[in-house]
Amino acid sequence: MSNVYFDLTREFNRSGPVAMLSSGQAVVYYRLAIMSKDGDWILRETPDACQQVLSVLSRHHARYRPAAPLDVRWLHGGWSSHFEFSDAAGRRIRCDFVSRPPRLTPEAVDAMFHRAGTDDLVVIDRDALIRLKQTGRAKDYAVIGELAHQLPPAAEIEWTTDVDRLLGLSATFGAGSARPSVQVARSGGSRAAVVAALAQEIDELQQSDRKRVAAYQKAAEPYLAEFRRLGLERFPIERAHEEACRIAEALLPERPQEE
Repeated sequence: MSNVYFDLTREFNRSGPVAMLSSGQAVVYYRLAIMSKDGDWILRETPDACQQVLSVLSRHHARYRPAAPLDVRWLHGGWSSHFEFSDAAGRRIRCDFVSRPPRLTPEAVDAMFHRAGTDDLVVIDRDALIRLKQTGRAKDYAVIGELAHQLPPAAEIEWTTDVDRLLGLSATFGAGSARPSVQVARSGGSRAAVVAALAQEIDELQQSDRKRVAAYQKAAEPYLAEFRRLGLERFPIERAHEEACRIAEALLPERPQEE
C-alpha cells in the first residue's frame, strides 16, 4: 500500500513545489520509522500555495480541525493549520501545515525549496528535521540521535543525543564544537559527567519549546473557543476557511509572541 502522505505531497506540488514533507513522515522517508499517524508539511508562504493546498484538501472532502486559518497572515506569525479527512480505505488522514517552523529561519526554508527544483516529493533536510524535533517531547530526542547518525561525523557531533557517539566522536571531531557535552567529553570528563551535560542540553531545549508552545496556546484560547462554538469542523472546507479567517481577524493575534 502506498504512503498516503507521500501521495498527498505529490498532489500539493503538482504545479510546482509548495509543500515540503516534514516531522514524522519525513522520519518515515529517511527510513527511521515504519509509519507515522499524521502528515506535516512546511508550506511556501504565499497566497497561491495556500490556495493550492486548500483545493487539494477540498477534493478529498477534508474538514478544518480547530486551528488557525491556512492564510499567510497567520502562517507568517508561526501558527499552524490542521485538517482531517477519511480516505477510501476509511483511514483517518490528518494534515498539518506551517510556513514558519520553529527553530528554522525563513532563509533556510527558502533554500530547501530552491534545492528541491521541480521535485514533487519535497522532503525536509535531515539537519533541519533535527531542529524541528528539538521539542518538549522526550521521545523526539531518540529520533534526533538516529537522524544525526545518518550525517557525516563532523556534523553528527553537533546534533547527536547518543552519549556513546559523543564520547566516540569528540576527540576527532569535537575541537570546534561549542556544545557543553562535547567539551566535557574532550576534557576527559567521566561518562557520568557527559551524561549530565547532555541531559542539561536536552532539558533546556525542551523547556524552551514548551514555553513557545504555551504562548501560542494562551493566545489561541478565545479564537478556538469561538471556532468550536460555531462548529467549523463540520463545515465544508471553503465555508470553514472563510469563517475561520473572519473570527481570526477579531480574536487571533498574527504574532502572539509580540503581544
